[in-house]
Amino acid sequence: MAKSPPPSVEPVTDPYAPDVERVRQWLQEMVAKRRFLELIVAVVSLIARLRDLNTELMKGMAALKRKRPPSETLRRLDNQLAFAFLEKVVARANEASAEDDENKKRRRRRRRHPGRRALEDHLRRVEVPNPVPEEQRRCKLCGRQMHVLGYSRCETLEVKPAELFVNVRVDESLYCPADGTIVSAAPPDRIVPRGKPRDSVIIEALADKYLLNVPIERQCTHWGRQGVDIPPQTLGRSVATAIDLLAPVAKLIGEQMNCSDIISIDATSIRLLDPEAPEGRRFGTIWCGIGDGRWVSFKYWPDGTADGAMDLLDALQLAGRTVQCDGTPTTNFIERGGGKRPGCWAHGRRRLVEAARSGDTWALEGLRIIARLFVVEKLSGCHKDSAEARRRRREAHSQSVLDELRAWVDDRRAVVPPQSPLGRALGYLHRQWNRLVLFLDDGRVQITNNHVERALRPLVLGQKNWLFAYKDDGAERTATILTVLGTCVAQRINPRAFLHEAFALLVRGVDPQDVLPERLAETHPELRMPVRDGPDDASLADIIAELEDKLAAGRLLPVRG
Repeated sequence: MAKSPPPSVEPVTDPYAPDVERVRQWLQEMVAKRRFLELIVAVVSLIARLRDLNTELMKGMAALKRKRPPSETLRRLDNQLAFAFLEKVVARANEASAEDDENKKRRRRRRRHPGRRALEDHLRRVEVPNPVPEEQRRCKLCGRQMHVLGYSRCETLEVKPAELFVNVRVDESLYCPADGTIVSAAPPDRIVPRGKPRDSVIIEALADKYLLNVPIERQCTHWGRQGVDIPPQTLGRSVATAIDLLAPVAKLIGEQMNCSDIISIDATSIRLLDPEAPEGRRFGTIWCGIGDGRWVSFKYWPDGTADGAMDLLDALQLAGRTVQCDGTPTTNFIERGGGKRPGCWAHGRRRLVEAARSGDTWALEGLRIIARLFVVEKLSGCHKDSAEARRRRREAHSQSVLDELRAWVDDRRAVVPPQSPLGRALGYLHRQWNRLVLFLDDGRVQITNNHVERALRPLVLGQKNWLFAYKDDGAERTATILTVLGTCVAQRINPRAFLHEAFALLVRGVDPQDVLPERLAETHPELRMPVRDGPDDASLADIIAELEDKLAAGRLLPVRG
């Protein structure tokens, strides 16, 4: 005989908004009536429904925490959604400061748009006549020949596409009719003496790969569409040979970096193809050091330990030296060696931004305070302060901001869970505080370590295109070329033009000391990149006034990460 199905029971309460009191009363009624079967079925069904809802919530949380590929559009949308709850706060702040803003606007001169920027003066001008057609040169009313009234000039930017051509060198040979002696013209020095690609092709391929992140294979595909077959292996080996010529120059740049007064370091990983590795690939580490903001040196190390940083800072006496870096334990050897290690306020601020995006309004208070530190730094840049003037400005303005921030951190740490996003941000500020405040003592120290991260950016972007370096030799060559190009950019020297001049000297055996970017730019001023015009004095005065008003008001709401 088949068993009868369990009796169906109506839901005791709504699983989305359970009424606990109603459930308690229902349980008492079912126990009093001894209806245990219905009681068990109802409780099990309620628990199963709650389990299903919890599973859905966990899936949603996992989807939110899943790392997604970077997208500027999604990032802007996330920022807008994350800060949607700030609309009321911002509206109240705007209403409270509306009257003050109106008074400030009346005092300030209205800014004018500078208009379309003129094309750079250093560019070559080619005049192309555009005469009036012959049939229009006679007056339609009287038929007389018209005279030239004047000319108007319209400047547009033009480009001449690159062109491959064959350079045929005709080597002359002489002989003596008396005794038969023969003399031939010696071939010119080249990067690859007997190679098919000339130096200009190799240098352009080198610059395109490490300045524009175009892999060698993609360059060969480009030339193949123009009917020129260049094997990627041939061009790749030629580029490697050219980088080896730059190795002595990169070594001298590293020595200059070590001799600098202020050094900043950071690191990133690099992917390597290695047939001997278990999966055919592995990771190494590229360390970057910047000395005095002018000398950029890269160093490859097979792993991510502090030995790579110590090798980058070769022969550096750390006692009394200042080395700025992130708050990672890997670089604790700096302080153990007696050096100073200023922290990075960009990293301290970044965790507060993450907490604010998660919906924690308390994090906004810390962001408002930290924003005033960056306003002080921007004012120093507008006034073009020297190191001592920047130190005095920080002492006058940033010290009080740090005192306020320290009190806020101590107050919030007492009530915020340590494992929450805000708790982790407060913990980082608390642990790194003694390092974060060292920038007050020396105007040469920057408030962030972002300039090193910007120097590492070409490597990170390049790996998304050429993907791998081949073994340790390829990674070391990558560090060599990035050292030379990074130093050129830091010293505002055109890196592509520098490579052409540098290789012309290196293939002739010139001392690498004379090929350093700074020294070569002294003898070739045309290598210097033109300086863009900044705001005029009136606009700069308005910017400074606005920054000072923001700093005095203290009502800053940064939302960028």
